[in-house]
Amino acid sequence: MYATLLRLGPSTGYAVAHAAGFARANTYAALEALLRRGATFRSAGRPARYRATDPTGLLVQLAAEQGERLDRLSRALAGIRPPPEPVTRALEGVRAIANVTQQLVARAEQGVDGVLAAELWQPTIPAWRRAATRATLHIRIAGDVVDSGELTFPRAPAEHPTVLLVDGLHTVLATRIEGGDSLAGLWSSNPLIAVVARLAIGET
Repeated sequence: MYATLLRLGPSTGYAVAHAAGFARANTYAALEALLRRGATFRSAGRPARYRATDPTGLLVQLAAEQGERLDRLSRALAGIRPPPEPVTRALEGVRAIANVTQQLVARAEQGVDGVLAAELWQPTIPAWRRAATRATLHIRIAGDVVDSGELTFPRAPAEHPTVLLVDGLHTVLATRIEGGDSLAGLWSSNPLIAVVARLAIGET
């Protein structure tokens, strides 16, 4: 429904229903749901016209809401510490790797060590700023980045893979797929992988 409204521009519910091939009752219900989520605007005239929110703005809003929910969940679980089972998850693409990196770095309590790919730096700057207020950051940036002002780190060769160790527990690894233009990697809480990460970044 949102995609249909993006294609049509400001439109009545009837026009959207006709373009989407949905019943009017279902269309209006969907438009009202989008309105509540901030994905659309509705004019005050008669008949009311709906307009889609800018996609970039919508993604930023949804990411912020998701981050707030994750923060609330993290606080709720803070006092519950069952014995952790090591977990390893494959990650595909810059966005997925940046999201995991941001979540782990923002919650760092002790320190973050390693090397970060330049293309992962910009989308994760807020997390690094937050971590810098309470954790020790020993990282290098692989490649050229736009200066972020108050945070500056030494450089590593552009081809160096991402190897991050967060609080000595969580490992993020990422590298460019040979012959491709995307990143692939993994996140792990497995202590054996953390040992490999320490060796890779020069810790013993």
